[in-house]
Amino acid sequence: MSKKKITIDEVKHIAKLSKLEIPEDELDYYATEMGKIINYFDLLSGVDTSSVEPMIHVNKDKNVTRDDKVETSLNSKEAIKNCSETFGQFIKIPKVLDKD
Repeated sequence: MSKKKITIDEVKHIAKLSKLEIPEDELDYYATEMGKIINYFDLLSGVDTSSVEPMIHVNKDKNVTRDDKVETSLNSKEAIKNCSETFGQFIKIPKVLDKD
């Protein structure tokens, strides 16, 4: 297992993708902490799990469903009446994805 060193540029890139603003004086701290996390995953990947049966979920429930019944719902005017910004019958939300 090799020790992965996270660079300052990688921290800046991850922060940008996460839309986080990390002050310049804290970049070294986060690089160290992210390196610890990555190295811990290296440690976990070395654990022998060959005798452990794979599982899909933590409990035994399967396909818990309910009857599909038609019920009253909000009309479009009621649905958008508490929204801060609208465009006609649509809800305006902040841009989530950047092009770069």
